[in-house]
Amino acid sequence: MQIKEQKILDSYTQIADIFRELGVQKPFLCCGKSFEKTQVFEYLKQFDIVIFDNIRPNPRFEDMVDAARLFNDEKCDFIIGAGGGSPIDSAKMIRLMTTNDISLCLKEPMQDNCIKSLYIPTTAGTGAEATKTSVFYINENEKMSISSLDFLPDYVVMMSELLETLPLYQRKVTSLDALCHCIESYWSVKATDESREYARRGIVGFFENYQGYIGNTKQGNEGMLWASYYGGKAINITGTTAAHAMCYNITMNCNTSHGHSVAAGLCVIWEYMLKNELTPNGSRTREDVMKAFDEIASFMGESNAQGGALRFKQLLDELDLPMPKTEKENIPVFASRVDVTRLGNNPFELTYDDVTNIYTEIFNSTTEGK
Repeated sequence: MQIKEQKILDSYTQIADIFRELGVQKPFLCCGKSFEKTQVFEYLKQFDIVIFDNIRPNPRFEDMVDAARLFNDEKCDFIIGAGGGSPIDSAKMIRLMTTNDISLCLKEPMQDNCIKSLYIPTTAGTGAEATKTSVFYINENEKMSISSLDFLPDYVVMMSELLETLPLYQRKVTSLDALCHCIESYWSVKATDESREYARRGIVGFFENYQGYIGNTKQGNEGMLWASYYGGKAINITGTTAAHAMCYNITMNCNTSHGHSVAAGLCVIWEYMLKNELTPNGSRTREDVMKAFDEIASFMGESNAQGGALRFKQLLDELDLPMPKTEKENIPVFASRVDVTRLGNNPFELTYDDVTNIYTEIFNSTTEGK
């Protein structure tokens, strides 16, 4: 299947030209409520736009069902996803659900339609505007991930000005999500020359810009927005690895955001893979994997994999992000929910015992005495 070509826009004022060119009569906007405070939202109000803003931080399938019905009831003909990963991942599903049998869309591949899409990222982290995957939840805690090249948008608006109102915690955790995407993509079994180049750009871009991004400078915001985009382009080819697979239990149960959860996990997983004699996944040798680890570290300004893992750990300390907390008895429950047979993308094989050990190390400093 041919990957859809995306047109990158640097201003929301170009949207009117797109609507005029395509003959759009009634656009549909899927967004979080914070987006409704932006200049872009004010601009979009001039059009006969239908708004769906019931988007939770970890999007729910039942909300997407409501949105798809609203889209059809209002006879909409274009979809915009605006915000962080949740609204954009929701827009991906909503667009196809409008013309596919909703009762089958979680069981069978959905067919594409002629509805055009435009995504507007307002955080620098998820890279959702560049990926073919939609991640959401069913029944509050059952994670679902669906991939389709048809999820990729026709247009993306890349405006660093939209990042200026982000709260500090969101800046920290979204940028870490972008960095994790790049690191996981680079060491993934499915890595290619193309994905590694995207990942390299993202890692270098993160470390060149994260201090400015945290400080809310124009240059920092611009640089981190592109680092996030490159991270999205990288995982669009490779997918993520164990750190993402294990983070969802943390996010849903420990009151930490997605980016915070995945960074806490990656911090421990990287060190765990270095100090244990694990079997490489795929056809690579341990030397091959260690070479990839060393290369990642070099992009971070470090000389070897051990230095890279330590630098990542120091980064969480610099950003004042503590490790998540949970009760000891939750650890085996979390481990049982990770399907180790689906961790073949990780550079090393991880067993149920490995996953349990990793969760134990993640929560070690916060479970003592409980």
